[in-house]
Amino acid sequence: IGFICGFVGAGGGMMLLLILTSVLGYELKTAVGTSVFIMAFTAFTGASSHFMIGGIPDLKVLLLCIAFTFIGAQVSAKFANKSSEKVLNRALGIVLTAIGGMMIIMNMIA
Repeated sequence: IGFICGFVGAGGGMMLLLILTSVLGYELKTAVGTSVFIMAFTAFTGASSHFMIGGIPDLKVLLLCIAFTFIGAQVSAKFANKSSEKVLNRALGIVLTAIGGMMIIMNMIA
């Protein structure tokens, strides 16, 4: 996972999700929770080191990111708890495909 993420720039959380579900056989809800839990530590250490070297973010943008993260987490948790495994797999596939498509488009534009 580390080699693939570092070499091609793929997101570690998504790669970990793939390994947890397809190789280790985790249920999707458990795999997503585990992946997010691990990514939280990665994000915290990255943000902490960035602040330590003097990188101060725009406070308005930071507060907006925090607010929308909490709102998105609540909405996603309610959706995940009410949905079946099949619906969650399809929703995850659609979201990842959309993100991949947007990345390709952004690379072509830039």
